[in-house]
Amino acid sequence: MNANNDDIFSIADIIDSQLESSDRQNVGRVADIEAEWREDGTLVLCHLVTGPQALSGRIARPLRSLAQRLLHDRFEYSIPLSDVEKFGPTLRLRRKARDYPVGRSERWIAEHILRWIPGSGY
Repeated sequence: MNANNDDIFSIADIIDSQLESSDRQNVGRVADIEAEWREDGTLVLCHLVTGPQALSGRIARPLRSLAQRLLHDRFEYSIPLSDVEKFGPTLRLRRKARDYPVGRSERWIAEHILRWIPGSGY
């Protein structure tokens, strides 16, 4: 499938999909999506959202607020749907991994939170 076609995708087809850059690097997973209503009344997916805040909001709404206070939106990133070159279990992106500032939250969480938990290995 190609993102340039008018294919129909459901949220279930996209949420939690692995994101792979054009240089074949895994750059994260889709935590949420952004959509917009068009003037003709159709709802169109426009961005893939990655980051711990979006993911925590799927677990429980109050967790998203807590994550926002802790992380201050620094790890949230929206990828335009037009950047998706190929759909499937893995979404292949058009640009290289270095062009997507994702995956940095895991390092921050390990360095600032997990290291204080006994037995975490950090």
